[in-house]
Amino acid sequence: MLQPQIIQGWAQVNKKIVIGHYDRKIATFFEAEDKNEQFQNLHKLIVKWTVLCGVKPIPSDEEIRLFVEYVAEHFYRLSLLEIDNAFNLATAGVLSVDASHYQSFSVIYISNIINAYKDYKGKFILDYQAELEKQEKKEPTESERLHMMVDAILESFDAYKEKPTYNDFGYVAYDFLNNLGLINFNKELKKEILKSAREKVLERLTLKRKEHAGGTTEYIEISTHIKNIQADQSGSQNEVVNECKNIGLCQYYNFILENNLSLKDELESVLIKE
Repeated sequence: MLQPQIIQGWAQVNKKIVIGHYDRKIATFFEAEDKNEQFQNLHKLIVKWTVLCGVKPIPSDEEIRLFVEYVAEHFYRLSLLEIDNAFNLATAGVLSVDASHYQSFSVIYISNIINAYKDYKGKFILDYQAELEKQEKKEPTESERLHMMVDAILESFDAYKEKPTYNDFGYVAYDFLNNLGLINFNKELKKEILKSAREKVLERLTLKRKEHAGGTTEYIEISTHIKNIQADQSGSQNEVVNECKNIGLCQYYNFILENNLSLKDELESVLIKE
């Protein structure tokens, strides 16, 4: 998909080469609902260049139709803009081809021009793709990361409104909202969340242990993990902490919904102060 910002500062002619490369291909015309319209556009395009090239007399409609069929059969991977670009650059003396038709506007003349254009355009497509690759590798700025996180949370909240479901990665959104000071649970609620989180984690681990029954290494490791959680061993509670945050996010979303608040407004109110 074309990224217009990459070619924003390019010369107009070079821009058209890249745009043409990503434009709708002739191959898509054959089964399309607008098939007749698109082939009529190709017809008009060839008539245009017979006129601009000074062909006399202008080929008949039947001859033009044959040219249209020829181009569609042999150059279906190109777009109409690329066909137009080919004649434009050839007649301007840019392409390595003799653009003089010698009053013989033929399929050989057409194919020579289009093939010369295909050779010529390659450099510009490679330049564009190299710039595209650079942009894709570029790390997002702090501001971009912030916007991405806000958009992801609002999207998650919209999904929760439609179907209140538990999010396995809710702890990421929880940390973000908590750091902004939007989540404020009292001690009683925190205790309830911790109790529920421990139960969920232990239940999940117990089921997982059953899958590895028989004294396997995995069975022993899971059993040890369960004991450490039950004994509140430090270093074994990360899973419980994340579970608390996942549950806490659901609790916060419920608070927003029950009080008829706007999560977007809540976020904007604190982000504006930042």
